[in-house]
Amino acid sequence: MTVDELAGRLRLTANAVRNQLVKLEESNLVGRVGHRPGISKPSLVYGITLEGQIQFSTIYVPVLTQFLRTAEEECSSDELSGFMSETGKALAKRYTKPTGTVRARTNAAARLIKTLGGLPEVRSRDGSVVIQSLGCPLSALTSENAAACRILEGLITEYVGAQAHTCCVRHPVPRCCFQIDSDQKRTRA
Repeated sequence: MTVDELAGRLRLTANAVRNQLVKLEESNLVGRVGHRPGISKPSLVYGITLEGQIQFSTIYVPVLTQFLRTAEEECSSDELSGFMSETGKALAKRYTKPTGTVRARTNAAARLIKTLGGLPEVRSRDGSVVIQSLGCPLSALTSENAAACRILEGLITEYVGAQAHTCCVRHPVPRCCFQIDSDQKRTRA
């Protein structure tokens, strides 16, 4: 759609629409997809980008929730847990692994969880390092499907290079908690 078409549909001024389009373009949610002949000069045509389609879609959570329900019915608990953990480990490979002590790598994992939508803090507990969060980036899934916590457990295990154990709270509001074995004090390469 052109700026004028959007302005007409939204009952806004063309300048107001242009200001919002600039912000949406900067966020890669919309982009320029062509030109259309105008009265004095061609008008730019804007469309939703793939990133925008992903961000604005509301079908992901229902599909994934139903998928997990079906998987819980069809798989053994061990199979499902293993599948979820391996999914998290595969996700971790998308990110550059941190170096340093277990504590330093756990702090890096907490920063990663924050970028994914969590609100993590790193603490010490009984000789281990613990990531606790006031929320869960997968709360729409974990509130109904405990196995979804294993995805983040696998991600943290792979990313930190030390075994993470789930200690999440799922009710009434999902909150992440992962205890990381800290007996490995060496620096990762």
